[in-house]
Amino acid sequence: RSTGKNTEMALWLSLLLLAPTLCAGEPDVPGVFGIDIASFNPQSAEKWACMHREGNYSFAIIEGWRGGYQYNQHLPEQIKYAWDGGFSHVDVYAFMCPRCSNSPQSVRDLVGNLRKSGVKWGTIWLDIEQCHGCWNSAGENVLWIRSLISEYKKLGVRIGIYSSPGEWSSTVGGTHEFSEHTLWYATYDGEPNFDDWSRERFGGWSRPAMKQFADHADNSCGVSVDRNWYPA
Repeated sequence: RSTGKNTEMALWLSLLLLAPTLCAGEPDVPGVFGIDIASFNPQSAEKWACMHREGNYSFAIIEGWRGGYQYNQHLPEQIKYAWDGGFSHVDVYAFMCPRCSNSPQSVRDLVGNLRKSGVKWGTIWLDIEQCHGCWNSAGENVLWIRSLISEYKKLGVRIGIYSSPGEWSSTVGGTHEFSEHTLWYATYDGEPNFDDWSRERFGGWSRPAMKQFADHADNSCGVSVDRNWYPA
């Protein structure tokens, strides 16, 4: 028969055994977890392997284009490191804006560079958010985004839209034109679920595909990342 002291010791040991899992940030909720990362400051292969291992992240979305800074020359290398590090799928996100000298030619440059490099990727996400002096009127922005999407389609690239309720309305007003495309939305409530969608709903989407729920992580090996989730 166990004494109270033995029971307390057994509980302490069980918690100690669980500690690595808790420290690794494995959320106690169903679903698939991943990161997105701005990689103009590239990470080493070791860092990518560490992020996958310590955070138990399944997917990565890597910055491929940054407005006036244009194409990320480190992109192919970073995609390769993510695959080699154990990530099960790797996407790209691209922030382009009409007043940053970006155009459908920018789409051709991004996709052309990726294809020339020979790396494998999944979806390219159009990053629709505000920056100072980057955009025109809502109506003009809708036309401009339409031109980018048309170019991606011509090139046979799978695309999605990244935005948030506030960024979307500030950039394109209340348009529902792009709701046929997969949505990855941002709400930093720390909750890996879609429970907030009934309040946050925008752009004509009936349901999102993925949520960016935190703009930092404690289990990313010292690398600045955002945390993302989608249902299993």
